[in-house]
Amino acid sequence: MAFTKIGPVAKIRRRGALGLLGTMAATGGALAHHGWSWAEGDQGTLTGTVREVYVGPPHPTLRVEADGQMWTVELGNPRQTERAGFRQDSLRPGQEITALGNRSRDSSERRMKAVRVTVGERRFDFYPERIQGG
Repeated sequence: MAFTKIGPVAKIRRRGALGLLGTMAATGGALAHHGWSWAEGDQGTLTGTVREVYVGPPHPTLRVEADGQMWTVELGNPRQTERAGFRQDSLRPGQEITALGNRSRDSSERRMKAVRVTVGERRFDFYPERIQGG
């Protein structure tokens, strides 16, 4: 499998997003889940080829192909993403990336919330306070 877990879990706080998640699930499972309750506590890496880059509300996302499967990689909100130095032209389709983050608790979904994305020697830390193990 393309997603590799890395190390023990730090407990992640749930930030009252359950109501919002319920509403979103009832409206057809929108891709942007607010908060972290939808994601596993363990972090892992996903390495693959970028197919699409979207930078805008509610969350910038990458579509990444890894081992023949398409993944959605959510970044921070637009302001966090910008503070991390990431812009629409920071990546191009065809580039290889490694994303560090938390996979969806729903194992049928190929989605993760990235805390860091690495492109070659360049690193974008969207949630530096959440990076487990440095």
